[in-house]
Amino acid sequence: MNQETPVQAVLTCSQCGRTLAQSELVQIAGNWVCADCKPAFLSRVMAVGAAGTSPLAWRYGGFWIRFSARFIDGLIFTVPAFVLAALLIPNFMRAGRQSNAVSGLNPAFAAFGFIGFILIFFLAGGFYEVLMLKYRSATLGKMACGLKVIRSDGNTLGWGTCLGRFFMWNVVTSGIPYVNSVLMLVSSIMLGVDSEKRALHDRVCDTRVIYKQA
Repeated sequence: MNQETPVQAVLTCSQCGRTLAQSELVQIAGNWVCADCKPAFLSRVMAVGAAGTSPLAWRYGGFWIRFSARFIDGLIFTVPAFVLAALLIPNFMRAGRQSNAVSGLNPAFAAFGFIGFILIFFLAGGFYEVLMLKYRSATLGKMACGLKVIRSDGNTLGWGTCLGRFFMWNVVTSGIPYVNSVLMLVSSIMLGVDSEKRALHDRVCDTRVIYKQA
């Protein structure tokens, strides 16, 4: 007499994506979670509530809302930069002429001042974006638009991810002349067609831009 072996249902862990037997998974807040992912998932449930832990509950920020957030962040830095330039550059040029009274403005002196100004502006932008993403999960522009940046598993960003995201967008995607026009176009198309609204830097750094939970 043959005995049939009972067939166990096979399910996928909502966090790591592994396929396991149902007996090796536990259902938490409507999500099947394996034993390895259970502690981290439970901590997120207690921290932000069940509705905020599942990717199914996330609303992803699209192209225009993210463009608006970048525009606001740009204004925050561009306006003070223009004011500082209007105040400092005339004095800087005057100092350059005084340092080389015979031949007029020293080109090397002027170039050094211009490069120094751009470098300080870039570093200030880096500190602003990295610190805001690390401690608030959003820049001021994203906060104004009701957005925040998280990892694909729902966790907040670490220092490495914050730095990588800033580098990918400000240096690789938009900072290289000529190449930036192609990469920004590609990144915009990726954001528009992807179901999770991931741009190029989101894919590289494994981040998602979502609307804050009400």
